[in-house]
Amino acid sequence: MVVKLKLQRKGTKNRPFYRLVVQPDRTALEGKVIEILGQYDPLKKSELLNIDAEKVTAWLAQGTQPTDKVRILLGKAGIMPAIDVAALPKKKNKAEQKAEKAAKPAPAAAAAAPVPAQTA
Repeated sequence: MVVKLKLQRKGTKNRPFYRLVVQPDRTALEGKVIEILGQYDPLKKSELLNIDAEKVTAWLAQGTQPTDKVRILLGKAGIMPAIDVAALPKKKNKAEQKAEKAAKPAPAAAAAAPVPAQTA
Protein backbone atom coordinates (compact mmCIF):
# COMPACT_ATOMS: atom_id res chain seq x y z
CA MET A 1 0.00 0.00 0.00
CA VAL A 2 1.43 3.33 -1.10
CA VAL A 3 0.73 6.28 1.19
CA LYS A 4 0.66 9.84 -0.19
CA LEU A 5 0.58 13.39 1.06
CA LYS A 6 -2.42 14.98 -0.68
CA LEU A 7 -4.48 18.14 -0.64
CA GLN A 8 -8.10 17.54 0.36
CA ARG A 9 -10.48 20.26 -0.87
CA LYS A 10 -12.83 21.78 1.65
CA GLY A 11 -14.87 24.97 1.76
CA THR A 12 -17.78 26.14 -0.33
CA LYS A 13 -18.29 26.92 -3.98
CA ASN A 14 -15.74 29.53 -5.14
CA ARG A 15 -14.23 29.66 -1.62
CA PRO A 16 -11.89 26.67 -1.40
CA PHE A 17 -9.30 25.84 1.18
CA TYR A 18 -7.32 22.64 1.41
CA ARG A 19 -6.15 20.27 4.12
CA LEU A 20 -2.77 18.59 3.84
CA VAL A 21 -3.57 14.95 4.64
CA VAL A 22 -1.93 11.54 4.63
CA GLN A 23 -4.01 9.00 2.68
CA PRO A 24 -3.54 5.68 0.94
CA ASP A 25 -2.88 6.16 -2.77
CA ARG A 26 -6.11 4.53 -4.00
CA THR A 27 -8.44 6.24 -1.51
CA ALA A 28 -10.90 8.84 -2.80
CA LEU A 29 -9.97 12.37 -1.76
CA GLU A 30 -13.01 12.60 0.51
CA GLY A 31 -12.31 9.14 1.92
CA LYS A 32 -10.47 7.85 4.96
CA VAL A 33 -7.63 10.05 6.22
CA ILE A 34 -4.73 8.68 8.24
CA GLU A 35 -3.64 12.06 9.60
CA ILE A 36 -4.22 15.78 8.98
CA LEU A 37 -0.90 17.64 8.81
CA GLY A 38 -1.97 21.19 8.03
CA GLN A 39 -4.01 23.46 5.81
CA TYR A 40 -3.52 25.69 2.78
CA ASP A 41 -5.69 28.67 1.85
CA PRO A 42 -4.88 29.95 -1.66
CA LEU A 43 -7.34 32.86 -1.40
CA LYS A 44 -5.41 34.68 1.32
CA LYS A 45 -3.04 37.40 0.14
CA SER A 46 0.00 35.53 1.44
CA GLU A 47 -1.38 32.09 0.47
CA LEU A 48 -1.72 31.00 4.07
CA LEU A 49 0.09 27.72 4.69
CA ASN A 50 -0.08 26.13 8.14
CA ILE A 51 1.91 22.89 8.28
CA ASP A 52 3.22 20.81 11.16
CA ALA A 53 6.77 20.49 9.82
CA GLU A 54 7.84 17.80 12.29
CA LYS A 55 5.00 15.48 11.32
CA VAL A 56 5.56 16.09 7.60
CA THR A 57 9.27 15.27 7.84
CA ALA A 58 8.44 12.15 9.86
CA TRP A 59 6.02 10.94 7.17
CA LEU A 60 8.52 11.75 4.40
CA ALA A 61 11.19 9.78 6.28
CA GLN A 62 8.84 6.77 6.26
CA GLY A 63 8.63 6.92 2.47
CA THR A 64 5.38 8.81 1.98
CA GLN A 65 5.12 10.26 -1.55
CA PRO A 66 3.86 13.88 -1.93
CA THR A 67 1.76 14.86 -4.93
CA ASP A 68 3.19 17.48 -7.29
CA LYS A 69 1.25 20.39 -5.78
CA VAL A 70 2.15 19.31 -2.24
CA ARG A 71 5.81 19.07 -3.27
CA ILE A 72 5.64 22.67 -4.56
CA LEU A 73 4.02 23.88 -1.33
CA LEU A 74 6.56 22.03 0.84
CA GLY A 75 9.32 23.65 -1.21
CA LYS A 76 7.83 27.09 -0.52
CA ALA A 77 7.65 26.24 3.18
CA GLY A 78 11.31 25.15 3.20
CA ILE A 79 10.58 21.56 4.23
CA MET A 80 11.67 20.02 0.93
CA PRO A 81 14.01 21.34 -1.77
CA ALA A 82 12.16 23.66 -4.13
CA ILE A 83 11.33 22.18 -7.54
CA ASP A 84 10.99 23.80 -10.92
CA VAL A 85 7.29 23.93 -11.81
CA ALA A 86 8.10 24.03 -15.53
CA ALA A 87 9.89 20.67 -15.23
CA LEU A 88 6.74 18.87 -14.09
CA PRO A 89 4.94 16.83 -16.75
CA LYS A 90 1.86 18.55 -18.14
CA LYS A 91 -1.48 16.84 -18.46
CA LYS A 92 -2.79 16.39 -21.98
CA ASN A 93 -6.24 17.55 -22.92
CA LYS A 94 -8.67 15.24 -24.73
CA ALA A 95 -7.88 16.60 -28.21
CA GLU A 96 -4.16 15.88 -27.72
CA GLN A 97 -4.94 12.38 -26.43
CA LYS A 98 -7.10 11.62 -29.51
CA ALA A 99 -4.44 12.94 -31.89
CA GLU A 100 -1.78 10.84 -30.18
CA LYS A 101 -3.97 7.75 -30.32
CA ALA A 102 -4.72 8.26 -34.04
CA ALA A 103 -1.01 8.74 -34.81
CA LYS A 104 -0.05 5.35 -33.37
CA PRO A 105 0.54 2.69 -36.05
CA ALA A 106 -1.68 -0.41 -36.22
CA PRO A 107 -0.41 -3.43 -34.28
CA ALA A 108 2.00 -5.60 -36.31
CA ALA A 109 0.16 -8.85 -35.44
CA ALA A 110 -3.07 -7.70 -37.10
CA ALA A 111 -1.26 -6.53 -40.25
CA ALA A 112 0.78 -9.75 -40.63
CA ALA A 113 -2.16 -12.17 -40.32
CA PRO A 114 -2.69 -14.03 -43.63
CA VAL A 115 -6.05 -13.73 -45.31
CA PRO A 116 -7.52 -17.16 -46.19
CA ALA A 117 -8.24 -17.63 -49.87
CA GLN A 118 -11.77 -18.52 -50.84
CA THR A 119 -12.38 -21.09 -53.56
CA ALA A 120 -15.55 -21.22 -55.55
